[in-house]
Amino acid sequence: MKSIYSYLFTAFYNWLRDSGANPRIMVDATKPGVVVPREYVSNDMILISIYYLYVSDFEILPDKITFYTKFKGKKEYVAIPYSAMTELVCSDNGISIPLSMWMASIDMACRQYVEDDSALDEDEDDDEQSNITFSITSDSVNSRPSDAKEIKARKVQPKVNPNFTMLE
Repeated sequence: MKSIYSYLFTAFYNWLRDSGANPRIMVDATKPGVVVPREYVSNDMILISIYYLYVSDFEILPDKITFYTKFKGKKEYVAIPYSAMTELVCSDNGISIPLSMWMASIDMACRQYVEDDSALDEDEDDDEQSNITFSITSDSVNSRPSDAKEIKARKVQPKVNPNFTMLE
């Protein structure tokens, strides 16, 4: 399964961009794969603007974002893995999105899903699988005859009720 991080980041980024915000990313510069100018790192963290007017060659990749931006007039290459993003900040409107919290929650949910799925694989026997069938019934079948005539006369589609059946 593909990583959801790039999709999550893209959704937040596009929303902020469409809202006219100047998004900045708080980055943990100690994480593997982070490429930033080290002279601007303070307490292992760096805050970098990703406002579209301030960056060039901006790419959202499956495992990181990359772009060029200027630091004191000097163009620098930046690469930020999703695991290094701690917060998406927009100080101009007070929005702060704790990306690390979102990523940790997703990681936990994915691990739980994989564990639950593998437990099913171990315990499941092909002969004891449950099947679900889906059928559609019309109210006109079970309704009074006058209702069925009325439906036909008005050329109205009958109501349809889904019916789920679990087969053991």
